[in-house]
Amino acid sequence: MTSLPYTDARAWAEDQSLANVPRLARLESVAFQRHPDVVAGFGADGASFAARLRPVPAMRRGAGALFVLLGLCGAVAPLAGVAFYAVGLSFFSLVEPLPASTAVPAAGICFAIAAVMQALLWIVWIRDGAHWSPGVLGLAATAAVMAAFALAGVPTVAARDAFDASGWIWPVAATVVLAGALCVAILLRRGSPAPVREDPLPAAPTLSDRERSRVRVQDIGAPELAVIRDDRDDALRILHRRGLIDEDTLNRALSADLGTLFAMDPVRSEE
Repeated sequence: MTSLPYTDARAWAEDQSLANVPRLARLESVAFQRHPDVVAGFGADGASFAARLRPVPAMRRGAGALFVLLGLCGAVAPLAGVAFYAVGLSFFSLVEPLPASTAVPAAGICFAIAAVMQALLWIVWIRDGAHWSPGVLGLAATAAVMAAFALAGVPTVAARDAFDASGWIWPVAATVVLAGALCVAILLRRGSPAPVREDPLPAAPTLSDRERSRVRVQDIGAPELAVIRDDRDDALRILHRRGLIDEDTLNRALSADLGTLFAMDPVRSEE
């Protein structure tokens, strides 16, 4: 299964905008979409397309989901910590205020999570080059402000019920220190934005690239190759009928070996 919106190259050709010059490597990549390892040999376009065709490993999906979950925890934990101690203050409560024995430990646990998340945020920020990052700054600033409020609010709730909060105040203080220091560090890097990554322009395909791709295609069974060729050739005719390729390009593409259309695309250059 793939995430492509096209079931075959014919559908791809019908969907191409009349304002664009179609890339024949992409057309053939769609025709070969059941074989991502073969598509990867269709030049730079094929390599990029093959990455979309291959399923994302379960471990990577799990890591991505875990990262999102940790990010949500980092954003929500300090807000939840403030909410717990605020409910413990009668002037914030529309109902009976939470007793300090409940509000203080709950707030402390939330800020313990927040402190851990700020430590992880430090690691991520440094690993990524310690550049100016408004997003990371926003997370750190939110945590720092919420924890600063809690430094005063938690002892107030504890004092009201004569509850010993000494064991629960340290996560709040740790969050203030870690988040505040991260804010300062990021602000000091304001003049150092993350560099914009520019991928190098793909090199022109060589005869050996074309030959390797042609040979790799032959590993697919003849019956399936016949179906793929029909799909590819019909898609080429559709592009011609819609005025997206001329007669000469159509004839050369129809006579080309399967897996070699990428060699007909113009090499991209800087504008």
